[in-house]
Amino acid sequence: MLEKLKENGYTFAEFPDAENLLEKNIPFVLMRHDVDMDLHLALGIAKIEAKLNVTSTFFFLLRTEHYNLFSNQGTAIVKEILDLGHHLGLHFDNAAYPEDLDTAELAKACSKEAEVLEKWFSKPIKIVSYHRPNEIVLQGNPELSAPRKHTYMPLYTRNIKYCSDSTGNWRHGSPEDLEEFKQKKPLQILTHPIWWNSDSVPAYDTLKNLVNRKNEEFKISLA
Repeated sequence: MLEKLKENGYTFAEFPDAENLLEKNIPFVLMRHDVDMDLHLALGIAKIEAKLNVTSTFFFLLRTEHYNLFSNQGTAIVKEILDLGHHLGLHFDNAAYPEDLDTAELAKACSKEAEVLEKWFSKPIKIVSYHRPNEIVLQGNPELSAPRKHTYMPLYTRNIKYCSDSTGNWRHGSPEDLEEFKQKKPLQILTHPIWWNSDSVPAYDTLKNLVNRKNEEFKISLA
């Protein structure tokens, strides 16, 4: 997919550059990875992209039970991804907060998380991705992540074709099969590293393999 995008004249851009590129009518793609479950798989994607001179944005969860950004290994993996030239983004889970928080309170919590990651990795966070976005998030209210922008704002989902591999399948077909791709229109492509394997594996089996691998890692750590 990455090779086909390059062959079709697409440039790989950072989210803050989108507005300027839209004005210039340059074919570009915002490549994005929401890291929900496993840092090792994210590093694998980052290495493949680096070999192809592709840069993307990796969005990491601060509040999750699945990985630890602040452990020796977790920090080393994220730093390696960033050293490959990729960008740092916050994957914000509003379900980690009380349901009655208003927009301003969510934005404040979002900023607090972003600042923690910025200080820890000494990299700026210019864009936020919401984990399992609800209808309010999908409406694109920019105040939800203010002063930072978020990936579901109209700029990134209406002026730019949005493609996602949520649940392990492309919702509207593979990006290179889209009419927008054929017309060299701008794209935002979201992948979740968990779904990408060396060989084609059903989503259920992928999750079973993840559970087995996590169990083995826990046994080693405990030993």
